[in-house]
Amino acid sequence: MDSATVVVTLVSIVTARGCGLLGLWLRLRAQARQEESQRRLMGAVVEIAAGGRLDLETSAADGQQVRLRGAPGAYGWGRGNA
Repeated sequence: MDSATVVVTLVSIVTARGCGLLGLWLRLRAQARQEESQRRLMGAVVEIAAGGRLDLETSAADGQQVRLRGAPGAYGWGRGNA
């Protein structure tokens, strides 16, 4: 084998492994975001079920804005965190 073939082979192997690791990292990152979102949602549901309050404002047309405000609690609701 000449040196060009060796270099191309090594670069291909390293690139394939790097892409695989990048894919796993992106999947883990997305999963962590989803779990955090579910944790916050469950916290809000528990607080509302325990007698908390949740105000929901929506506006459509162009802006598509949703604003949630709730009673303060363990999960940060009601302190500007939505």
